[in-house]
Amino acid sequence: MAKQKNEPAKQLVFPHDEITERTLIGCLLMASNAIYDVVQILNPDVFYTPKYAMIYQSIASLHKKSVKIDLVTVMHELERTNNLDEIGGAFVLSELATSVSSSANIVEYALYLHGLWLSRQLLLTGMEITAKASDPSIDISDSITESIKAVEGIMEKTTFGAKWADMAEASRKAIKEYEERKKAAQSGTNRGVFTGLASLNYITGGWNPGQLIIVAARPAMGKTAMLLHFAKAAALKGSKVAIFSLEMGTVSLAQRVILSECNVSPERLKAGRLSDQEEKEYCDAADKISRLSINIDETATINIQQIKARCRNIKQKHGLDLVLIDYLQLLDMKSDNRAYNREAEVSQTSRSAKVMAKELEVPVILLSQINRNCESRESKIPIMADLRESGAIEQDADMVMFVHRPEYYDKTAEKGLGDLIVAKQRDGKTGKISFRYNECLTQISDF
Repeated sequence: MAKQKNEPAKQLVFPHDEITERTLIGCLLMASNAIYDVVQILNPDVFYTPKYAMIYQSIASLHKKSVKIDLVTVMHELERTNNLDEIGGAFVLSELATSVSSSANIVEYALYLHGLWLSRQLLLTGMEITAKASDPSIDISDSITESIKAVEGIMEKTTFGAKWADMAEASRKAIKEYEERKKAAQSGTNRGVFTGLASLNYITGGWNPGQLIIVAARPAMGKTAMLLHFAKAAALKGSKVAIFSLEMGTVSLAQRVILSECNVSPERLKAGRLSDQEEKEYCDAADKISRLSINIDETATINIQQIKARCRNIKQKHGLDLVLIDYLQLLDMKSDNRAYNREAEVSQTSRSAKVMAKELEVPVILLSQINRNCESRESKIPIMADLRESGAIEQDADMVMFVHRPEYYDKTAEKGLGDLIVAKQRDGKTGKISFRYNECLTQISDF
């Protein structure tokens, strides 16, 4: 049907999503550290709605000045710039801050809004190119050159957060790192965080910043016992440690660490029948452990983004040298993408754990279960193919280790002797490290 002459032309609607903009601003107002996750992705121009652009501008300005972001500081910043009334007043800020319950998906929101902004930029550029191509007074060669530059300018805006370094700079950093390792070796210490096992320390140099270390095993092999040994050994050397336990409670973990420092029977402890000497030994061990810089989070339902936000907060306030998570398969991996299967969710989570280690510049030790394949083989020793649910775990990890206790499968094997199998080490050799443990798996030591 032909268009009537008096029919108004349809107004072009540029891609935008006001609900996502509103939600993202609410996340930033609710979680003071959320800005760290999106500051490299967003600028005020990304927001299509003017009031949200103004609020984000104030938040970004506070972040640049290292001012903590909350409802009051943002309100004062908007007042300072005479924009508080423009956005609707303090009530609007309060409404935004209480409209969301979690900032877990803030990175996904930011990437989505950034994509919409790029679409708008491309549309505007396309309109300009069309106008120039339709103007006979403009030389076509100039139009093509300017069009290419305009599209390349949009392409450059997709590389937010890029960290470039030429080979000369990278080489200088490599020499500096070696000098630090040399000084540590001459002083009899390790540059990395102490592992608690001499042989492991020797082949790894300790846990290093930015590393993702996977410690995997079948149930009852001693994954948590090994994790607590790593945490205690690091803390005893002065490192600041954070443990995220999705399975065991804080008290249970503390009891196991205390028992690792004394020779008290766990059974007598649970029954409340310690002798006077055992009570003294237990209390002395508890006093020693209480002085260690170990923070434990026992939240049962948590995702990797929330862990990263909490770790960043700990690092800012108290410092942080090592993060341990027990364990991968218990992390909240819910996704809005219905096409995601369990393997894809595990892959995304393991990748996020690696990104967290790099961004926080701390080693992250992530426990993981392995599948039953090893139990159906003649050799019960775990291998990389046994990693449960995703090959991406192997890909993302800088180091993969398996905890194996031969006596669990072979009753003739030596009691109390286990193996820590280093199956992958990106910057070093692999191999088997033996360790001793007591009957209740509370004490681990060198072979």
